[in-house]
Amino acid sequence: MEDYYGELCTRIYETNKSIAGKEELKFYLSFIKDKDMQVLEPMCGNGRMLIPLLERGINIDGFDLSEEMLGLCESKARNLNLKANLIRCRLEEFTSDKNYDLIIIPFGSFSLMPDELVKDGLSNMRNVLKEGGKILLTVMTNKGPVEEISDWIETNRQIIGSDEIIEYKKVSFDQKSNMLNTKLKYHLVTDVQVKKEELMNFPVRLYENEEFETVLRSNGFRNFIRHDVANGYGSGNSFQVFECGK
Repeated sequence: MEDYYGELCTRIYETNKSIAGKEELKFYLSFIKDKDMQVLEPMCGNGRMLIPLLERGINIDGFDLSEEMLGLCESKARNLNLKANLIRCRLEEFTSDKNYDLIIIPFGSFSLMPDELVKDGLSNMRNVLKEGGKILLTVMTNKGPVEEISDWIETNRQIIGSDEIIEYKKVSFDQKSNMLNTKLKYHLVTDVQVKKEELMNFPVRLYENEEFETVLRSNGFRNFIRHDVANGYGSGNSFQVFECGK
């Protein structure tokens, strides 16, 4: 049985992706001009961006498909005496009576949307965006040849409390669809015995240079800006953000 960001995956993810870094957070905060703005974060995961915004008194709602990630986000907020407004939902199915000044999908998460769902995902965000509002999207780009891995290799091992969790992966790349397909396997190990196993498929759409601009145009976005955030994920690790209007 496969999980989507199940318990073991979520615990591993939290060890090094708990909170957004300084430069990344600074970029998104620059679009929040006052605390009365209504902000939405689809695919919010463990709250790496949502929690720091909540801490600053920003009105932000979030949703995600993973129950484990949402539970962790809620727990982190509660530990800070904050209330996170979260629901479990897919972006391609999202609707709301509420409208937002700003919608953000950081950390490349929009690349988890397969091509056949991109139109619905973009449309659903536009439907809840206020006039004059902004959408900020990040995607993962194709940066060259992909090293494919046909056999399971260990990629992470963490001692968390009294538990040892080991991560393994396989990688393949479909050049025709530009899909990077990663299979992940997690083992919870106690006394050298595997007590629990999780499997997850992690397909990521890699975009070529200027390809995502074409996607935005074909889905009705005419006025958009591409921002290059230097060192956004740490020294020497930059990323792009697409700013879109209605």
